[in-house]
Amino acid sequence: MTRVAVLASEPLRPRMAGIGIRYAELARRLPRPGLDVVVVTSGDPAEARAVPGMPADVRPFVRGDLRRTLADCDAVVAQGQLANDVVLEAPDLPTAIDLYDPWLVENLHYARDLGFGPYLNDHAAWVLQMSRGDFFLCSSAEQRHFYLGFLTALGRVNPKRLALDPALDGLVGVVPFGVPESLPPHRPYLPPRAPGERRLLFGALYDWYDPWPLLEALERLDRPAWRLFVVRTPNPATTPQRVWTEVEAWCRRRGFWEERVRPIDWVPADRRYDLLRDVDLLVALHRPTLETSLSLRTRFLDAFAVACPVITTDGGVVSGLLREHPAGWVVAPGDAEGLARVLVEALDHEPRAERREAARALAERYRWERALAPLVAFCLAPAVDPTKHEFAHRPATVSPPRPPDRLRDVMRRWLARR
Repeated sequence: MTRVAVLASEPLRPRMAGIGIRYAELARRLPRPGLDVVVVTSGDPAEARAVPGMPADVRPFVRGDLRRTLADCDAVVAQGQLANDVVLEAPDLPTAIDLYDPWLVENLHYARDLGFGPYLNDHAAWVLQMSRGDFFLCSSAEQRHFYLGFLTALGRVNPKRLALDPALDGLVGVVPFGVPESLPPHRPYLPPRAPGERRLLFGALYDWYDPWPLLEALERLDRPAWRLFVVRTPNPATTPQRVWTEVEAWCRRRGFWEERVRPIDWVPADRRYDLLRDVDLLVALHRPTLETSLSLRTRFLDAFAVACPVITTDGGVVSGLLREHPAGWVVAPGDAEGLARVLVEALDHEPRAERREAARALAERYRWERALAPLVAFCLAPAVDPTKHEFAHRPATVSPPRPPDRLRDVMRRWLARR
């Protein structure tokens, strides 16, 4: 039996963000086609074992000791910054690099607060990982084209690779987030509704989202019985909170905070579907950016799983899906007036049965078994890309002039290890 290790940048624990949930699902589901799964966690192994459905074999991540930790494994699936340690410490182990979350592009939004250090750090990591990994995971066709361009620049798309694999399906596979075949019974998470209350969920307020048209629409409509729920990040010490801080200040000036706009703590992973069942709409908006074009937002797939209608901004994968399946509404970027009209339609006049059926149809496209098929194929027959050592190009990353920042010299240390 093939033994596969799974390692993500986020610790596995009861309260997890999207990447942690993704890796908990990998750990639960990869054994079904006959794989022996080892979980390697950067957090407390006891916390990982407390997550329902975890394999018995949970090992701690210890930098500098990965060769021993992974010695009995046939392959590894790794994500985020910790994938650097895998390709450096276990270079001969067939490695799937998970790029579902385009974190380099996301983190570009933090340059205003953190300077250039995170970008230089992330860019060096992608160069390292994409020059040395064997198989790469992405979330959509749009992401796949983006990563193929990056891989081509690094020499990973080369004459020998193309002769072996003309479609490059063995190099980059679309492995999105998935939805379960069935959901547990609904256990209400939010308090009981007040009479006439309508509930909207935005979720976490990361800096690449755009909550302002929604806030302006709610102010225009002046519906006191409508409640918007926003969720505090579980990692405030490491995730800049500029948008959250600005939203809170805007709401307090208008008397909305804790009234029309309700902050709640991060929901345990096994209760996230309950939260979505407790609301009428998921509304998550963004500006037209590269991050928007490349991201398949996990919160939307969770909403489809429970047949919760959604509203999103035009641009990106989800808006394209909604043009094929009427599981929600698409609004123009920054259009608070148009969004207000959609909200009235959705909450006051729209019979939502058709939207819910469309959401269920979309969920069928993202069942975990279907989503994981390319990764399962790699794990059942793991192999090192035979062309990477001959063709991979590993350029140095040049640092532009910049002020001191929190992550100075990290990139230089990595490049020195090469």
